[in-house]
Amino acid sequence: MKALTRRSLFKTGLATALLSGASSATFAQLNAPKKWDETYDVVIVGAGGAGLAAAVEAAENKMTAVVLESQPIIGGSSTLNGGMIAVAGTKEQEKQGLKDSKELYVKDMLKSGYNKGDEAVVKAFVDGALYHYEWLTQKMGMFPDSIAHQGGQTVPRSHHFVSSKILKLMADYAKSHGIKILTRSPALRLVWNQDHSRIAGVEASARGKKIFIEAKKGVLLAAGGFSRNPELIAKYNPPLAHADAIAGLGTKGDGIKMGLSVGADMLDTAYIKATYGFKLNPSTINDMTQVYWSGGIIVNSDAKRFVNEEISYKTIADVALAQKEGKSWIVFDRAILKENYKSNPQGRELWDPIFKDKKIPDYIFEGATLEEAAKKAGLNPQALEATVNAYNKGIEKDNDDFGRKGLVYGQGKPVPIKEGPFYIMPATAALIATYCGLKITPTARVVNVFGEVIPGLWAAGELTGGVHGAGYLSGSAFAKAQAFGRIAVKDMFNSK
Repeated sequence: MKALTRRSLFKTGLATALLSGASSATFAQLNAPKKWDETYDVVIVGAGGAGLAAAVEAAENKMTAVVLESQPIIGGSSTLNGGMIAVAGTKEQEKQGLKDSKELYVKDMLKSGYNKGDEAVVKAFVDGALYHYEWLTQKMGMFPDSIAHQGGQTVPRSHHFVSSKILKLMADYAKSHGIKILTRSPALRLVWNQDHSRIAGVEASARGKKIFIEAKKGVLLAAGGFSRNPELIAKYNPPLAHADAIAGLGTKGDGIKMGLSVGADMLDTAYIKATYGFKLNPSTINDMTQVYWSGGIIVNSDAKRFVNEEISYKTIADVALAQKEGKSWIVFDRAILKENYKSNPQGRELWDPIFKDKKIPDYIFEGATLEEAAKKAGLNPQALEATVNAYNKGIEKDNDDFGRKGLVYGQGKPVPIKEGPFYIMPATAALIATYCGLKITPTARVVNVFGEVIPGLWAAGELTGGVHGAGYLSGSAFAKAQAFGRIAVKDMFNSK
């Protein structure tokens, strides 16, 4: 990868100005100040999973660092995820007899992304995910409570943790080693050095006061995606107008815009996808279920199936949002619900009222018969019974109309929906993350539109592209954030 040259810098700045309509005054703000207010080895923009993992790596290498977080609290969208970290080759997998490898993980990632991901970047991610996982488990003594089999995985590799505990552990570790974490302190602009040969720091607002912070080693952009920015969503993926947003309040694309302002390239914007399986009007990740991966089916307002339920919840979301008014329902029986409740921690809170309180919550309909459940849900009973009967016959003969061969991603045998009580849950797709963004190298260096690295600038987490490609493998987002946060700072430490 070539470094940014003076000539390409001029071209990049010109291209960016033309694309963004920026004025000369905008670029004047990018010049280095006569005197920096503060100086660190590393400046980290964003205190989510990526930023906090980067802070850990800085601490491990005895570097000075500051983490700038725009929100009042740390965590970002990482506080809202399901706690799944997809990682291959762990001791915990081995103890359960699960044969996995980094090579198989890379293969699954590329396949899930329809071969649109950058293979070298994906390999770096898979290596980095295991590196960080082993730090969590072997050094810090934090272990997963289960390993789930989720979409895109040939074998179970989603290691379940409590996200808030991981985030607190990383923040506490970093602070105990001298890393400064500032909330309500957004980074505003990237700042070039005097001769414009590298990014030298940032302009920030630290608790309301505008300051310039120098980064002797580098700046890491880890500020999340843009799920909370309707203008950017409309620009990159208009069909997501029907999707709710479940993301950190700070995910407005600020880090991405900072990267674009210095000529960074963007990847995977055409593949922004919502996540399927949320109850209506969701507010947190706990409002999502994957009961369809335990054997449920999904129908539209005509009570007809329209998708193979074993595929990625991202791809299901695409098809579901294309249905009439973006409406769909998940249909299952008691046996399927019990299996999902037992085996998959994702969405377990949705079923607690049923199993713990013996009550039916208002976001699900129950019936002793399929007809009764259909009437309560507002679906045509005869049409739904015909759909379920056709599904049961199809999987019995291994000839499903939509090609379903397994419960999830080809694994597990589909089960019939046949014994009451029956359940029907109106479901929707929600935008958890945008999974696209700045182009990076395998060492997390940001690349400009001419294929050259931008000296002094790294990126990690949701605001990067090239990892997921055109699809999504479950559990890889939280893992990616932490992996590349550490990869970036390790590269800064090893850089001259």
